[in-house]
Amino acid sequence: MNHKLGRNDPCTCGSGKKYKHCCQKAEQTRAAEGRADAIPKAAQWLLGKHEKAALEAIDDYFFGGLDDDEYARLQEMPEDDYGMVMLNAMEWLLADGIVDIRGEDCRVADLLFGKGGPLLSLEQRQWLEALTAMPLRLYEITEVNPGSSLTLRDVLLPDRPTVLVHEQAGSQLAYPYDLIGARVVPFDGHYELSGAVYPFNRNGSWGLLEELRDELQGVEPDSQLAKEITSLIIPDYWLGAFLAVDDLPELVDQGTGEPLVFVTDHYRVKDWDALELALSREESIEGSREAGWDRLFEGEDGQLRSNLNIELGKRPDRIKVSYRTQSFADKGRPWFEKTAGKSIAFISRGITDPIGILANPKPDRDKQLPPAGQLSPEEQTEFIGKAIHQHYAYWADEPLPVLGGLTPREAIQTPEGLEQVKFLLHTYEHGEAQLARDQNREPVSYGFLWQALGIKP
Repeated sequence: MNHKLGRNDPCTCGSGKKYKHCCQKAEQTRAAEGRADAIPKAAQWLLGKHEKAALEAIDDYFFGGLDDDEYARLQEMPEDDYGMVMLNAMEWLLADGIVDIRGEDCRVADLLFGKGGPLLSLEQRQWLEALTAMPLRLYEITEVNPGSSLTLRDVLLPDRPTVLVHEQAGSQLAYPYDLIGARVVPFDGHYELSGAVYPFNRNGSWGLLEELRDELQGVEPDSQLAKEITSLIIPDYWLGAFLAVDDLPELVDQGTGEPLVFVTDHYRVKDWDALELALSREESIEGSREAGWDRLFEGEDGQLRSNLNIELGKRPDRIKVSYRTQSFADKGRPWFEKTAGKSIAFISRGITDPIGILANPKPDRDKQLPPAGQLSPEEQTEFIGKAIHQHYAYWADEPLPVLGGLTPREAIQTPEGLEQVKFLLHTYEHGEAQLARDQNREPVSYGFLWQALGIKP
């Protein structure tokens, strides 16, 4: 009686070795190579038999959401980029495409496996059957084992168990909390990525998440309808982002809408008692010498925010006064120096943007900063950490558009809102980790935001 050869069984080649130490790897390699030819073979057959219908389906559905300018940019993009787009388009056509054959809509999968379909090996047919059965879903990578595997979490179904996928090449380029559209295909006792991957910038994914949630509301997650919805929305958003003209977004202060910039004035303290007394007399000032001081104001939305922060410097006679916008700094410095009087003496001013790349100061600013290359990684992390802590000081209780106008503290009261807040926090962490890698420094921790909400990372 035939049975599947076990890994620890004697190899049938007669070597005397166990199967796993002998022919198993060679057979797995041959099977993988055979699977790799499945999509090109099926695509070649489809284009040979139904070229006009196949290309029309790609244009009408896969590229259907592009406007004229985007479609023109698609035709003009570099060959490598165009090849990647077409690889995704062809896999989409085989897995989800519907073509018009003599006035009738036909699923491409039915054509492939029906009478007169392409001649496929057993491994190729099994792979294509598994591929066409699986939906295109949105995942975030929670764990990376470079050269071996990825652990994926379904963003829209967060209660489902994570999935470990065998992935050699992609795992060498991936990082935790990367966001991708992909098909996870079960095959030969494990999971693999199908080949076509749709990477997304987490910061630009809010529209995608909103549309997917809206369209899938009330739809059975594993139904054919859910598969059709995700197979159209995910490629459409990915193409739109891929073909977008790069415009660097302006980072703004949430309370004022002004451009975000990190300004720090350094002072020598000549009389600590006089300084502490002067600050204690100001109603808008809260804090102490040990904890630092903040000057608070009420924004137009009724939220209390800080427009000036004072903390101890590295030397016992030094303090740092920090601001997060240029206008806060321009107004804050005269106010502070008048309040502190002769108890302090100005030393210098430093300016950075909130993501750690030093801005070139305007000619009328007080003091030139050293170029970024003259700052150590530790100093860059210190600047950025200070900016992040100041910018997000009241984040937990500020209404956020991405949370439907709720504050994070309000949003976490529901399971869906909790997942949205976690996704948002992971997005912050992902962006900072990416920037830290680029700048060869340690990333700043966002643990203080998790702690502020009382939830665990």
